[in-house]
Amino acid sequence: MRKKIRNSLSAKVFLWVFFALTICSVVIYGILLTVLPRQYQVVSDRQLDFNIEILVSKLQLMCYEDAVKEINNFCIQNNAAAILSDEQETVNLGEIEQDAVSLGEIEQETVSFGKIEMEAMVVATSSVTTTVSFSDRSTEYTLLISSLSQTADTILNLMVRFLPVLFAIILLLSSVSALICSKVIVSPIAEISRISRQMTFLDPTWKCDIKSGDEIGVLASSLNTMAGRLQKAMEELQAANHQLTDDMEKCKALEEQRRNFFAAVSHELKTPLTILKGQIENMILGYGDYQNHKKYLPEALKATEDIEHLVKEIIALSKMETMDIAGALQEVSLEQTINQMVQAVLPLARDKDIQIHRKFHTDCTLLLHPNLWEKALSNIIGNALRHSPCGAQVFITLQPGKTGDILVIENTGTHIPKEDLAYLFTPFYRADKSRNKATGGSGLGLYIVKTIFDLHGMACRIKNTEQGVAFILEQNKK
Repeated sequence: MRKKIRNSLSAKVFLWVFFALTICSVVIYGILLTVLPRQYQVVSDRQLDFNIEILVSKLQLMCYEDAVKEINNFCIQNNAAAILSDEQETVNLGEIEQDAVSLGEIEQETVSFGKIEMEAMVVATSSVTTTVSFSDRSTEYTLLISSLSQTADTILNLMVRFLPVLFAIILLLSSVSALICSKVIVSPIAEISRISRQMTFLDPTWKCDIKSGDEIGVLASSLNTMAGRLQKAMEELQAANHQLTDDMEKCKALEEQRRNFFAAVSHELKTPLTILKGQIENMILGYGDYQNHKKYLPEALKATEDIEHLVKEIIALSKMETMDIAGALQEVSLEQTINQMVQAVLPLARDKDIQIHRKFHTDCTLLLHPNLWEKALSNIIGNALRHSPCGAQVFITLQPGKTGDILVIENTGTHIPKEDLAYLFTPFYRADKSRNKATGGSGLGLYIVKTIFDLHGMACRIKNTEQGVAFILEQNKK
């Protein structure tokens, strides 16, 4: 029980308020029990003194018989008894003769009647003695007036008699008040406690609805503010975490791509170097037909040139990946650049009877690196011609898009296997599985093209169309 009370704020507040109200009520009632009868008696005595002064002033103007009647009326009105005396006689006035009883009779009536005990006793509570004279007599009389009022004692006894009932009422009212206070005070604190438990689980989706101008309301408002900041901080942290995860995945992808690149480079160089080495060794040793140097030296030279071309592409690619092109950008006319590239490949197009069609909705000017841009366009247009059959057509179209112009270079008469489309921009990947140099290059061309467009912030992709294959470039107009 004690443990439950110790761990319950509602129980603590209830008990504190209950005992505080009970003690305060008992103390206040005790003070009233002590002070009220006395104060009433003091006020009654003062009033009696005042009334006696008025009576004496009236008696000075009356004859003896009228004065006796006046004194008797005064005693009846003020619940008092009077004794008027001189050297020869004593006169008792008021109700003292009628109600006076012996001490034994007082005790007997106390036992018989109980509840009217104080009403049966006739005891003077205060007395005033003064001298008076009358208009028809020259003798001075002594007037003794005694108050017989038992109101103060009656009030005291009634308050004592009702003490158990009042104590029960005090307990009831204290309990109800303590219960209400505990609910009013503890309910918002309990709500705040519940919300604080949610905060321990980093749950910022709650809101404290306590609206008041006191300290609890300020605390609730502070919690709401803290929850908003916590949610904002968590969202920023989650965004940063997602960004970090994406960056790590990109780093892993780049690292994997780099490893694959170097593995592919070593593979691509290994074959021609092995061939070249074998040819040279056989020519030096003079084995068989290799004694014919005029036949094999040109082949060795061709293998050396292939290796040289591959190494140059690798070096150029390495430079491009670390290049900052921001300082080398120039405004370039897209239509003019494409026309120049078309003019450069016209001899190949005539040899294969391929028609090149150009359609531009506008002549746009882009901020580009001229040499890299020409290298990329030359590669794309050249691929379109080389991989198209004789009599095919090439369409070069510039059309508007959502974020910029879209350049589409489409060649007809051929398609790329669907399973190869996702790997076309992979270093040294070739859709021609024979890897014949006569039908394709080193396999770095499209990878270099994509690297160049990435440096310019452009997105490119290749897809099959109904007529053939389309290279799509989404440009960001500067």
